[in-house]
Amino acid sequence: MIKPIHKFNNGKGATLCYSCSKIITIGLTDELFCDKKCEAKHRAKMLMFLKQMDKEVHKDRNKLNK
Repeated sequence: MIKPIHKFNNGKGATLCYSCSKIITIGLTDELFCDKKCEAKHRAKMLMFLKQMDKEVHKDRNKLNK
């Protein structure tokens, strides 16, 4: 599960976008992304990463725990 990025800078703190690190809001919220475009970009990156990991792991299952 993805958790929001909260930064404390000797004050109220801020919530940062998970994808581009822009400040979403001053103070702490549970939001993850600044807009739909960043959310889509993050999901596309994660999908590419998961596909690559799946491809590498399933090449040779004998090497998984060595």
